[in-house]
Amino acid sequence: MKSISILAAILATGALSAQGRPDELSARVILFGENTQTSSVQMGPGASDQANRQTGPGIRIMGQLGDESRWNWELGGRFSSSAHMVTNRDIATPPATPNILNATQVKVNYSYWLLGAAYMLPLGSAADLGLHLEGRGETINPKGQYSTTNGGSGFIDAHSVYFRPWARLSLEVKIPVGGTRFLVGADVAGALIKTKQHAIVPMSQLDSNTLNAMAPTSSFSFYGGFQF
Repeated sequence: MKSISILAAILATGALSAQGRPDELSARVILFGENTQTSSVQMGPGASDQANRQTGPGIRIMGQLGDESRWNWELGGRFSSSAHMVTNRDIATPPATPNILNATQVKVNYSYWLLGAAYMLPLGSAADLGLHLEGRGETINPKGQYSTTNGGSGFIDAHSVYFRPWARLSLEVKIPVGGTRFLVGADVAGALIKTKQHAIVPMSQLDSNTLNAMAPTSSFSFYGGFQF
């Protein structure tokens, strides 16, 4: 809750700053819904797990860096969403005694905050193509009950914050509404850095390397908002 409050304060400050100088800055306030899927990690020899796809809401505020500039700053965040892990199988190394891991009750929670820059290229007067470079602080948090035939049941609540750059491409249509413009658009994004899993560890000992290896590598979203 504290991080969300800080983010809200930053976003409000940015919006008020943009409103206060309409002759110099043109602000965008955008609400988006983003679909992504966390990456696959090894849970045992030949046994990998990739949580289901998930969709989460987010907010982004943009403002021009100067009068008539096509460069914009960006602040925003994606609120938490989750998806279930899917592993329910033997993770033992043959010919060892079978060890069935059931992790289907574990949810992988995902969220992030972002700070970045964008170059907005006009496509006539009614549309913009955006080229974005963002730094994201991504939170990966598997949480829930699991069981193994060799070790009984357990509860995991592991947590990691992964800082890395993302590139994003957006296309939006601008519809005049009074003294503002209503924006409708879509975007695709990809991570510029990917962590590789170094070792297979038990569910009870998931480390930051394994958690970061779970982080998504791509996403797409639809959004709407206003430019003023």
